[in-house]
Amino acid sequence: MIGAFDFILVRSHDRTEPIQIVVFPVNGKPLIVRGSGGIVMNDIGATSKTDPENGILWAYRFDPGQKPELVDRFDFGMVKPENASWYWLHFTSAHEQTRPMIKSCRLLPDDAIESLIDLDGGLRFDVEGDTVYGALSDFERDLAGRTNETSKLFFALSKKIFVSVRRHALFSTDRVRRQFNYGRIPQSPLELLELIFTQFAHAAAKELANLSDTLDDIEDRVLQPEINDDRIILAPIRRTSAQLHRHFLAMRLSLAQFEKLQVALPEHFDDVAMTLARELEGLDHDAVLVQDRARLLQDEMAAKTNAAINDNLRIISVLTALLMPPTLISGIFGMNVKDLPFLETQSGFWFVLGLICLSSLLAYRLLKRLDIV
Repeated sequence: MIGAFDFILVRSHDRTEPIQIVVFPVNGKPLIVRGSGGIVMNDIGATSKTDPENGILWAYRFDPGQKPELVDRFDFGMVKPENASWYWLHFTSAHEQTRPMIKSCRLLPDDAIESLIDLDGGLRFDVEGDTVYGALSDFERDLAGRTNETSKLFFALSKKIFVSVRRHALFSTDRVRRQFNYGRIPQSPLELLELIFTQFAHAAAKELANLSDTLDDIEDRVLQPEINDDRIILAPIRRTSAQLHRHFLAMRLSLAQFEKLQVALPEHFDDVAMTLARELEGLDHDAVLVQDRARLLQDEMAAKTNAAINDNLRIISVLTALLMPPTLISGIFGMNVKDLPFLETQSGFWFVLGLICLSSLLAYRLLKRLDIV
């Protein structure tokens, strides 16, 4: 036995899926840990049965009224226009066979294929005939779950197929896939796109809410008399909110072009586009609000710190002014020359000391009269 597990199987895979570990807890369902451009922990019942040699992380077939079925070995010839079923293919760009596999697809236009292969375009939505393609923003994930780092999900869909490609393990696609076990099953590729975006929108709203709560705590500390330097905390908040704002804005502008240019949209996509645009508008508003609050708090902390520094410099300046006359007097009487006053006088030291104190008192009265202290 190893810890809380009674068996661990380590199996080599290919270069993009280097290790697959199946863990059998003493009491519970088996789990699988596998690597592919990132480490993923999955429920063993939801792992892909697809051949990893072609770059497909998973391939699902959707039939009306049935639970999605994982396809062992997918071929684009399996997609028949006359059939009621449709497919979701999810690729990793790290696999060397991904590009040839996508290029072999004859179900999508050339621009959509190029978008899936290029992986360098911005966040956008494009339409060609009955095909919608482009790139969505999504959060990356690791063994602990969702991270606050974002990456792109490139996609292309038509009536019978949904193809998605990612570089890093993503949160929303995995979340949608897991919900198949709970009856949340999309009825079309467009509905799958909406589900993926909805998962991202919910995660983004939660992230912005967490950032806003953190800003509330920082604001409470800023309003206290003590100086609390939380600029180290504010920097990643501004970075995350600014990054999300850029992503939301890019997708909003891309959706707005359809209405502006009066582009002919595929059936039902106009409703989906309106839903996505409304969600993005609200998220973008929240991201800008968090960004502005973080900037204002950062400016307020800087002003508070500068005020404290100015107060300290003022104290040092006053002390310097008070000690300058005594320093001058002591410097004069410290000269090793003849004819210095009080050199042979009894109690000369006390006369000089009194002169020093008197000079400091006069300097203080002068500063007081000038309203400096």
